[in-house]
Amino acid sequence: MRIAATLLALVVALPAAAQPTGERVFQKCFACHSVLAGETDLPGPNLKGVIGRHAAIQDGFDYSDAMQRAAREGLVWTPEALDRFLADPFAYLRGTTMSFIGLRDPKSGAR
Repeated sequence: MRIAATLLALVVALPAAAQPTGERVFQKCFACHSVLAGETDLPGPNLKGVIGRHAAIQDGFDYSDAMQRAAREGLVWTPEALDRFLADPFAYLRGTTMSFIGLRDPKSGAR
C-alpha cells in the first residue's frame, strides 16, 4: 500500500507539462490515422472532424463489415461513443478490423 501511495503522490506532483496531452496520447493512433484535412493515404480513415460524424462515411475508405453495420444502425461518433470504442474497440464493435487493442486510461494514455 505504501508503494501505491508513493506512486500516486509522484503522479499528482507532476507538472502539467509532464502530463500526457491528447496530442501525446494520439501518438498511438497516428501510424494509421490523420487529423489533417485531405490526408487519406493511411491504413485508417481520416479523423479530422470525427466528432458528430456518422460512422463509415469517408469516401474511398474500405470499412469493415462491422463498421458498415454500425453505420447502418446509426452510429454517430460522439465523445461518449469514441470513449467507449477507444477503451475496448473489440468489445464495442465486434468484428472491427482496427488493430488497436484499446486505451484503458485516457488520462495517462496507458492500456
